[in-house]
Amino acid sequence: MRGAFRGNGPTVARELIETVVLTVIVFLAINISVRPYSVDGPSMQPGLHTDDRVLVNLLAYDFGSPRRGDVIVFHPPSDPSLSYVKRVIGIPGDTILVTANAIVVNGHPLNEPYIQLMNKHQPENNSVLPAIKLGPNQYFVLGDNRQNSIDSRIFGYVPRANIIGKAELVYWPLPVAHGISTYSSDFSGVGR
Repeated sequence: MRGAFRGNGPTVARELIETVVLTVIVFLAINISVRPYSVDGPSMQPGLHTDDRVLVNLLAYDFGSPRRGDVIVFHPPSDPSLSYVKRVIGIPGDTILVTANAIVVNGHPLNEPYIQLMNKHQPENNSVLPAIKLGPNQYFVLGDNRQNSIDSRIFGYVPRANIIGKAELVYWPLPVAHGISTYSSDFSGVGR
């Protein structure tokens, strides 16, 4: 009996150490790859609401670039201490035109089933912009609730270095948990 206890001692200790090390590795891997983010404000309604909790994929753009339709979390160039969540409308090389009734990317008006407008005949946030040609590592982002969003119409393009990651999933509140759609087919006709 005495020998059996002594023989299991190092095994139990080793298993405990392995469990702790594995737990730390999993914890670090999760914290390096995803981060929770709390939505603040109505700018992404109807898809995202104040106090929705989303998981942001921090590695999404390590081996690729943001695509039109992606919902991203980023630091706005006007105040890098803040974090915003918006939809990517334009990518490097795109020409964006904001009219009173449409967003035009590379000469193609967007079909935007995700936006919320109170009055479709009213200019979106009273913003009309001349054509903007995006340079390398520049992204044009807009909120889905165009009449209540501070976005690229106000602060200009978002540099690639300011992008934190891609919002992938609403996980709280549980009754409305869902994946975040990129509506990629609605951007298919605008080039590249």
